[in-house]
Amino acid sequence: MSHVADKIIRILHECHPNKDDFENKTKDSSESKESRKKIEKEKLEKIKSDADKFFADTRCNYIASVEYASLNKMLALCNLEIGNEITAIHHLVEAHAVILRQHILHRYQKTHVRESVWNEPQIYGLRPTHVKFETKFTDNNEALKTKLLNLPKEWYMIQVTAQYESPTILRYKKRTSNVMHAVHITILPTGISDIEPLCITVPRPATQVSYDICEEIQKLLDDYTSVLKTTYTNHKQYWMMRADQNNKMKIAINGLENVWLREWRVLFMADPIENLEMVNEIHQMIDKLISDFKSPNEISNRCKWLLKKVSIGAGFLTREEIARAIKFLLPEHEKLANNIILSIYGKLPYIKNLENTKRQTLVLIIDEHMDYIAFEAMEIIKNHPTTRFPSLHVAYALFKEHEDTIVDGCKIIKAREDMGICVVNPSGDLDKMEKRMKLFMDFWLPQWKSCYNAQPGEEMSEALINRDILMYTGHGNGIEYLSGEDIERMRVKSTVLLFGCSSVKLLVIGGRYPPYGVSNQYLIACSPCLLGMLWEVTDADIDKMTTNFMSTWIPSSSKKSWAEVDMDSWSSGTLKFTKNGAKDKTKMEPEMLRAVAKSKNSCSHYMTAAAIVVRGLPIKIV
Repeated sequence: MSHVADKIIRILHECHPNKDDFENKTKDSSESKESRKKIEKEKLEKIKSDADKFFADTRCNYIASVEYASLNKMLALCNLEIGNEITAIHHLVEAHAVILRQHILHRYQKTHVRESVWNEPQIYGLRPTHVKFETKFTDNNEALKTKLLNLPKEWYMIQVTAQYESPTILRYKKRTSNVMHAVHITILPTGISDIEPLCITVPRPATQVSYDICEEIQKLLDDYTSVLKTTYTNHKQYWMMRADQNNKMKIAINGLENVWLREWRVLFMADPIENLEMVNEIHQMIDKLISDFKSPNEISNRCKWLLKKVSIGAGFLTREEIARAIKFLLPEHEKLANNIILSIYGKLPYIKNLENTKRQTLVLIIDEHMDYIAFEAMEIIKNHPTTRFPSLHVAYALFKEHEDTIVDGCKIIKAREDMGICVVNPSGDLDKMEKRMKLFMDFWLPQWKSCYNAQPGEEMSEALINRDILMYTGHGNGIEYLSGEDIERMRVKSTVLLFGCSSVKLLVIGGRYPPYGVSNQYLIACSPCLLGMLWEVTDADIDKMTTNFMSTWIPSSSKKSWAEVDMDSWSSGTLKFTKNGAKDKTKMEPEMLRAVAKSKNSCSHYMTAAAIVVRGLPIKIV
């Protein structure tokens, strides 16, 4: 292991000469721009050759290290510069969740050893064959394409990866993501698809001001706990603080969309599954404009797909962004670009009708170092079903574990009156929240086994192994009652709903080591899905979302709808009904991700809604 890491570090070091040496060489250099480009390309080819040789000589799949991720990011950058997009995508996929994948491999090995020593059957988690390190790029990335082909066609999968940066730049930083940087957005088409995987690299924005979105979000989150716990002299001061926090996060997420991702935020828009006549009409418009072009064969399938993607998502873009995207895709075909731009402008009122059209499930593969960013809060996706994974490998492994119960892209759960267990206020210091949740559970899910104001004994482990749903409402994520190590050793059946503060936050360990959290351990244990919070939330607001979500997603035998309940009275601990009565009916949503997106709108605070994320497979109750 150590000699492998040493080789990786040596290759990375060769890519980054000392700053003084570089300045001296460039100072004396009189080569033309063209010759410098030639030298740079030769250097990239040399780096790529050295790394490819290293991978070819590596005989084991247990080589995980932080530097392995860096090397793959660097090779992706090299291959993109050279023009080898499919090879670059292989390395970008390989750069994700390296330490987690190694952890999965080690967990499997430890379980296997325990089984052989004790001579007793053991419980295994995710299979290591699905997350192994693909060190060799072969057969035009057929291994990746095969994985994508096996995944549900109902998914729209994109990967967001922080671009490689020199270790010398990052040496004194705690994390790679505390400032804005270039990102690779990789489209990974699942099922039978007309297009190959493709990648768009969004550069670090060159802004006129010093405002940095990553720094702002980190600062906001670092101070958020202490700000919430501060004692305020009057209610007005408290609510002004909450409004200020909401506004700061909203500005940051708006900057993420409009300043950082800019026109390429349309890549986050999953394909519509309704109003297909409208979609087909827009696609035909693009096809017709290209076919009328004097050299239509010069426009690749990749370019056509991107042109159609921009046109379908044009309702979310400014005219300037539409023009910039089209001209970027057609740099050598000015006339065709202008025709497409003008045609999209003419259709804009028509295209805007697609903004709220029902879409496929968006599966986000997020770089661990960017996981704290609330992508789901972006306007372009906030009302649509979205889930996260740390890597394609982990998504594929979890899919294979549950493949037999997945229909049309969703894992199917059969509705039963006692399908879940609820753990409420185990620490005993959230009395108001406990009262609210008991009123809800007694009204909506009376057949569930519930544990109030008591540390759970076997309730949590029993729920994880035997029930379809575990609902936890209390401080944090409950690992003080059931450790991450114990979770890893289980075969988790349940969908886990953790409504506590920072319950699925990935914690920064230090240095360049990737952040890690209990959500990873649930994934290792094959839990199909996990809902939780990226940061602190307040109980009254998250309780509203919790009850709205649960009553929208999980069917009940109650004769009245939860929508008929007076929320002000319930928040104060009393169950009363509104005068509207039968007019207020909850429209049930069997798909969990759609129910989550809908229920976020019940939050009073932007910070609460933005904190809510889902990790894992889409779930549907039938």
